[in-house]
Amino acid sequence: MGTRTVLTFKDRRESFSVYKHYDGYPEHTLPAIKDAKEFAWDLPRFEAADFAAAFIAANKQKGGGNIYFTDSHENHSDLDYRYEITENDKKLFVKVYQVQEYDEEARKPIYSLIEEVTI
Repeated sequence: MGTRTVLTFKDRRESFSVYKHYDGYPEHTLPAIKDAKEFAWDLPRFEAADFAAAFIAANKQKGGGNIYFTDSHENHSDLDYRYEITENDKKLFVKVYQVQEYDEEARKPIYSLIEEVTI
C-alpha cells in the first residue's frame, strides 16, 4: 500500500503540484527533494515550474505511474502527507503536513503542519 503525497512547488507568481504514489513519508520525500536540486537552476534562482520538473526528473521510475503532475492536493482524498516547497534565503524551505483526520461531511482530509525544514 502506498503512502501517497502531493508536493507543491511555489514561487512568487506560480505553483505546480506533483503527485507521488508511494514513499511519501518525510524520511523518503525530503531526500527526494534534495536530489532534485541537481536537475534545477542553482539557488537562489527558484522557479516553481522548473523545480517541479526537476523533482520528477530526479525521482520518476521506468514504467510510469508513480510520479506525475496534478492540479492540487485538494484533488486527492487519499493522501497521507503534503509538502510545500519554496525558496528562502538561497535555500529550499519545506513545510510538511500530515493528515490528522478525515472530515466525512466535507469529504476531505484535515492536515496539520508537522515539520519545517531548510534544505
